[in-house]
Amino acid sequence: MRFSEERAALGAAAHRLARAGMTHGTGGNLSVRVDDHVLLTPSGCRLADVTPDQMVAVDLDGTIVEDTPFQPTSELRIHLDVYHHTSAAAVVHAHPIASTAAANVVDELPVVHYTAALIGGAIRVAPYAVFGSRALGDAVAAALTDRTAALMRNHGSVAYGDDLDSACDRIELVDWLAELYLRSAAVAPPATLTDDDIVDVVITATRRQYSPFPGRNP
Repeated sequence: MRFSEERAALGAAAHRLARAGMTHGTGGNLSVRVDDHVLLTPSGCRLADVTPDQMVAVDLDGTIVEDTPFQPTSELRIHLDVYHHTSAAAVVHAHPIASTAAANVVDELPVVHYTAALIGGAIRVAPYAVFGSRALGDAVAAALTDRTAALMRNHGSVAYGDDLDSACDRIELVDWLAELYLRSAAVAPPATLTDDDIVDVVITATRRQYSPFPGRNP
């Protein structure tokens, strides 16, 4: 079986998101790109239980390239669209409570904390479309323009990165920002940062070699 290292890494990342409470039931899916192939979690799996041998390998058109009894995640279209429209090497999608709640009440999650700079700024909400559809894939790709994460109305969130760790870092950060926004908004309109503030954060973090994730580059 090919892609043994990538299969193991994908399983570990799936278990990480499950431990973090980022989804429930069979919701959520992950993928990693390997040259002209994409390795994905299978349809109908529980992230807490998925194993490396269950991962499904496809080409960039979504055609399965290895014999397997499993089917790729029903959100295959989202993953492929992200790879086609960005420089992503890994994509994660989940159904966290705070992220989903925020996506149902705002069109864009404002910058309520400076770490939103790691996403690219305010987080857009992709309009609702049924899961697995071309419409949803297109909506998510548009919401990710100049961003590394997006929210999905009545659905969840998605993030990508240069590797699985960075993609998981970002989707967890989005949920933390969503929770912060919801708690703030329950009391009063939240204070927000501007685009200039975000640029200043990026410049300062680069100069000081600062990252909120231990062991990671800024």
